[in-house]
Amino acid sequence: MSELHLSYLRLLHELGESLEQLSDMAQRKQGCVRENDLLGLDEVLKQEQAMTLTLRGLEQRRLKLVSQLGLNGVSLAQLPEKYPDELQLEAKRTAEGLRNSYSVYRSCADAARSTLELNLHQIEKIIPYPEVAPAEAGVGYQAPGVEPPRNMKTDFRA
Repeated sequence: MSELHLSYLRLLHELGESLEQLSDMAQRKQGCVRENDLLGLDEVLKQEQAMTLTLRGLEQRRLKLVSQLGLNGVSLAQLPEKYPDELQLEAKRTAEGLRNSYSVYRSCADAARSTLELNLHQIEKIIPYPEVAPAEAGVGYQAPGVEPPRNMKTDFRA
């Protein structure tokens, strides 16, 4: 039974490390947004997507261990008291570490989201609205209804 308890603590520790990686990614994402580095932002977003797969795997393992240990409905704060006496201190440290990692992640993610939203609002102010005349919209914009080049037309009557 202790091996299952240790496995669960290792899993929670892994989850904490993943949250620390996500915190780092959120900070890098915020930096990319501030520097208008779209390629860097794209790379960070790809890494975040890969991390979601890792988190899904961790969640599946967690659910399996929780049911094996009979810890369904037990919160992280209650975890140490549900553990054997010899592992309670380790369970308490692991639970506190995970809560701290989550707290740091939450603040980093919130800061990155705020920065992204701010920049999106600035972009919205710059992008022309549909009622703006295409000639006033800027270089590269064509008026709707412009005839496409001949080589881009297709004859569907065939």
